[in-house]
Amino acid sequence: MTALDHDAKSTAANHRGGDRGVEVGAALARGALTLGGGLVGFLLGSLLVGRGVLSGPNNLLFLTIVGVLSGYLFSAPAARRFGAAWSRLMARLTRVRPDVVLAALAGATLGLLVTVLVNNILANVPGFTWYWSLLVAVLLVAGLGGFFVANRRLLPLPSADGRRPYGAARGTHDKVVDSSAVIDGRLLAVLESNFLEGRLVLPHFVLTEIQRIADSDDQLKRQRGRRGLETLDLLAAQQGVVTEVAHDDVGKGPVDDKLVRLCLERDADLITTDYNLSRVAALQGVRVLNLHQLASAVRVAYLPGERLALSIVRQGREHGQGLAYLEDGTMVVVEEAGELVGNTIDVIVTSSLQTNMGRMLFAKPADHPDRLDTAP
Repeated sequence: MTALDHDAKSTAANHRGGDRGVEVGAALARGALTLGGGLVGFLLGSLLVGRGVLSGPNNLLFLTIVGVLSGYLFSAPAARRFGAAWSRLMARLTRVRPDVVLAALAGATLGLLVTVLVNNILANVPGFTWYWSLLVAVLLVAGLGGFFVANRRLLPLPSADGRRPYGAARGTHDKVVDSSAVIDGRLLAVLESNFLEGRLVLPHFVLTEIQRIADSDDQLKRQRGRRGLETLDLLAAQQGVVTEVAHDDVGKGPVDDKLVRLCLERDADLITTDYNLSRVAALQGVRVLNLHQLASAVRVAYLPGERLALSIVRQGREHGQGLAYLEDGTMVVVEEAGELVGNTIDVIVTSSLQTNMGRMLFAKPADHPDRLDTAP
């Protein structure tokens, strides 16, 4: 099963669950309004019987039944609206992460315990009544609950099975994956090399974007999208990699904005290859893991004076320049090699230049006797 198939099934299940939520909410509202109508009928009957307007307990029973039936008959519109609101509330609650719930419960528990101690201390203070006690409880529960939720990463909260903290390990952050990193494909190699820790979060809108690219009319975009889908399949089959398809409500707007908001809400890192997104996210306080920067950092460093054997593949922009490439894709500009296209020659590195897009080397041919001519 692919990640998108799993996500589609999850969405369908959520839709069915939403329908059930509307039905449950409507049933609860209709039952409450029906009982309320019966109570109104009973109170009205009791008042009329007590004042002598009506006589006998039978009339009281009949008015109660009239109230029940009236409440049931006229509650349908209100019940439908309440059912829709109930379903939306339940949908929001089900999207709340378990560690957030546990942190809030832990904070509320501690807040109530502190409230008991404070009430015991202030019980003999003149003017300290029940509503002051209630105010203290609300402030402590809300304050400690919010503090625990905000700092839940620092707490040893167990998971639902009680065996391990949420996330792959203590001190690690979730990694929100951008579509550019999925399509790039190198993320798999990084995972297999054990350079990443924590849970990989695949936002629903990122999966939708990749699927839209795969269905594009442009052949190049379609190929990139399909490579992204293949990467998702391999991620799902990867042993030891914890993934999550996130349905967090991060509002509307461009995908980049939603990615940044999701990272900020989850205190997560962002994995991408998009340079502009990296800069914008970093400015807003998100820790960015750029695969291009990682690849550039682990490339072999060549110092001026080192000797390399390179194949000149084409001419450069300037007259007399030839272009060659290292195995890792680094471009090498070779002076006085414009007429040696198709030849493999020995060159000497003269300098290097680091740019936002990567690294570039400059070289010149070695002495004539060291040149290895492979031209036919």
